Amino acid sequence: MKHNVMTRVIPVAILLLLITLEGDYGAAANTVSCGQRQLTAQGYIFGGKAALEANWPWHAAIYRKLAKGEEYICGGTIISENFVLTAAHCTVSFRSPLSADNFLVKLGLHNRSYPTENTVIYEVVEVIRHDAFSSNNLQNDIALLRTEEDITYSDYIQPVCLWPVEKSDLNSVLNTPGAVVGWGLGDAYKPEEILQEAELSVVDYATCLKSKPEHFSKLLSKEKSNYCAGNQNMTNVCDGDSGGGMYFIIDNAWYIRGLVSAGVRSERKGRCDPRQFVTFSDIPYYLKWLTKHQEHAKKRNLLNLGNCGLDVHNSTVEETAKPLFLQYPWTAMLEFQVQGTPTIQTICNGALIHPRFVVTAGHCVEGSVRRLKLKSVRLGEYNLKTSPDKGKSADGETLSTTIQSIDIEKVFRHPQFNTPRYDNNIALLKLKYPADTSRPNVKPICLPTLEDYNELYTISGWRRVGLQTHIQVRDMVILEDAEKCKDIYKEMKINLNPESSQLCGTYYHKSMKDCFHFMSGAPLQYVKNADRRNRYFLKGTFAFGYPKCQQNYTDVFTNINAYLQWIASTVNGEV
Repeated sequence: MKHNVMTRVIPVAILLLLITLEGDYGAAANTVSCGQRQLTAQGYIFGGKAALEANWPWHAAIYRKLAKGEEYICGGTIISENFVLTAAHCTVSFRSPLSADNFLVKLGLHNRSYPTENTVIYEVVEVIRHDAFSSNNLQNDIALLRTEEDITYSDYIQPVCLWPVEKSDLNSVLNTPGAVVGWGLGDAYKPEEILQEAELSVVDYATCLKSKPEHFSKLLSKEKSNYCAGNQNMTNVCDGDSGGGMYFIIDNAWYIRGLVSAGVRSERKGRCDPRQFVTFSDIPYYLKWLTKHQEHAKKRNLLNLGNCGLDVHNSTVEETAKPLFLQYPWTAMLEFQVQGTPTIQTICNGALIHPRFVVTAGHCVEGSVRRLKLKSVRLGEYNLKTSPDKGKSADGETLSTTIQSIDIEKVFRHPQFNTPRYDNNIALLKLKYPADTSRPNVKPICLPTLEDYNELYTISGWRRVGLQTHIQVRDMVILEDAEKCKDIYKEMKINLNPESSQLCGTYYHKSMKDCFHFMSGAPLQYVKNADRRNRYFLKGTFAFGYPKCQQNYTDVFTNINAYLQWIASTVNGEV
């Protein structure tokens, strides 16, 4: 499958244009449980040809489900009973992440058109993309697919070993041939039916950059999170091989060093150019990331809420095409009482994360606004001018909903709030009694356990000023480069820390004529397929925005991922 996201760049899959098999064979060691062939000798690859069946029992075929049938798109590698490793770009389409139910993983496959009894098909229940993956330059091009059922090993299905930390220096494999396999385009520029294998040599950064500076200066990471390989001849990977691994033998076991990521397109044919180098995501750089996600495999919902963030819409439905009524039932309003009067004012927003807890901006609870005292939280609101609110559910049923106003029992402002200035801008509100989440307009949103990748997020809430401040609205938010955000706010003597606790974003639909800000605490969210259900997860809360109306300004959001441990310990300590 071709991903034309960059000029003359192949989000590569593995072709193996010319392949032969030669050399001595050694007996497989029995001292490790990974990287072992069960039916064929260990051996090295020279030249290239069609692989023997069971030669690469860890190599996976990744398919995308279509309205009629399925389509092979990429390769992958089994690394455990729950996970297949692949390239992140294989899991997105036109910058939009595809949900887990879009994929199938076929293991033990040799001939794509004629699977045998040795082939096993697994559904995917979760796609985990690296949170720093970029579609622009294909850096951090790595993802995990979690299978619905544990993978059963056989002579044809085995895990590969992850690269050992002590051998992470790239010099250990420099100018060394590694094995690559796949069903990508062959020398006739047609997808291969039989799994192919070949060897490519790892080259140093300078050699790769010099070969095509305008291309590799964009693809190669300054953090050395990827590397180049290739022979600059007609043996190479090609369209359809993305996500497959590059393997080396260490102590009689096969280890994965890299993932096929991006190559160079031929100017003449617009396809892969096998005479050029190819970039690979470097596995040692991502070992901590891989370990974290494998450890959290069974827990993606921080507070273990069964009914959190459910989205009844199919994953193909665009966010802006979903109705607003009942779509974001965790969006809350903070109610402030005017001193000496019964008057209630709503100044800030928040998000219901638990029947007893709402998360909001820290400055909303600091008590700096004169004559206003934080009193309660309003849940289930939609239109401030109507009571009850009326609208249609996702299945077309007309519903009438009322709000819940619940007094606040305790306020937990982050202990480092405003230290440094404008940082740690987060607070938790404990309600006096649990919200009634059986109602369709009051539900908690899910909290993630680890950082998730996305390029487009949704903010929901009420506008502080501007048009239609009485009704809940939404907009799409694109996260911006941290340095750009720092520069903008430095003009106002605000030093941001967007790389950890703060996020910066611009609005997708906002124009200069429509000058407004959301209320502080408004939730920033995204949809993720978790355990075969589409769920909304909280990414952040709106903190503050640039005071001037201009098209290229950025707003600042508190990054929820930086506070997950504090949130979990606070909530669990109270309930």
